[in-house]
Amino acid sequence: MTRGTGQRAMYAGGIPLEPRVAEEAARWYVLFSSGQATAKDREAWIAWCAADADHQRAWAQLAHADDRMNAIRNRPAYEALSRARRKSTRRRLLRGAAGLLVLGAPAVWLMDRMRFLRISPDYAAAIGARREVVLRDDSRIMLNSGSGIDVNFSDAGRIVTLRQGEAYFTTGHAPAYARLPFQVRTAAGVVRALGTRFNIRLDDDHATVAVYEGQVSLHPGNGSEPGYLAAGHQATLFRGGLGSVRPIAAGTDAWLQGRIAADNISLADFLAELSRYRRGYITCDDAAGRMRLSGLFPTDDTDRVLEAIGGLLPIAITHRTPYWVDVSARRAA
Repeated sequence: MTRGTGQRAMYAGGIPLEPRVAEEAARWYVLFSSGQATAKDREAWIAWCAADADHQRAWAQLAHADDRMNAIRNRPAYEALSRARRKSTRRRLLRGAAGLLVLGAPAVWLMDRMRFLRISPDYAAAIGARREVVLRDDSRIMLNSGSGIDVNFSDAGRIVTLRQGEAYFTTGHAPAYARLPFQVRTAAGVVRALGTRFNIRLDDDHATVAVYEGQVSLHPGNGSEPGYLAAGHQATLFRGGLGSVRPIAAGTDAWLQGRIAADNISLADFLAELSRYRRGYITCDDAAGRMRLSGLFPTDDTDRVLEAIGGLLPIAITHRTPYWVDVSARRAA
């Protein structure tokens, strides 16, 4: 299912994808949309998705791009998994998902990992939208586009799990919860708040934490030595340790006002950021990707933004499909 597509960068959900991977996902999409997919096709699709995390991301983007793909949720395999995941232990999950064994162990792993087939987070923001969540301790959480969190209050503490995306936290001080620590868990590690306002952005294998008020402690996922971050600073949290502490980058919180702040960044980096706020893909050739861009751009109308940068830079914007936009350098006349 592979053929050459030239030197173009592709972005989906803010993360680069190889054009080859996106093309393969598109072919699977067409097959499933046609209603002619066979059992063998589904087995081949499962194997393709299980082979690479980028395959899963590409498929998830297409699934989000068209609600018709949600019909796959109604298949017996997904229903069996959904019932199983409502049970309280991993052992029960595996017993309840026994019906999935007809598809092989990779199917169980795949269904658990793929974002569009997972049980929904407790709170989520749609692509291109923001959402504010107020917890019962008066904490406020603003979710960025495509972000999701789970919330669990218990005697162990106030625990928020950032499953994907980005969120801005303002911790509450309701007396009934004052003794309970507030912590945010991510795939990279844990952030513990000490009466504060802070932002966490989750990108693949790391989380960028910026503190605007108070202080947080950062705990890498592998249990290595924690660090502390004070107001006005940011650091990157990895499973294996901490990145260097540095001043908060300008424009880090611009998304709270529905903006992307660009300060002489490459067009490639800008398009990667813009792709977080729209469904589908943006491709970009190398010549266009090297161009520089500055400005403040709205996130609520990405088509208008693309049109605007087409007037600022010598580039051509081509809408190949409703979910695929291509950006290329204009050829000299």
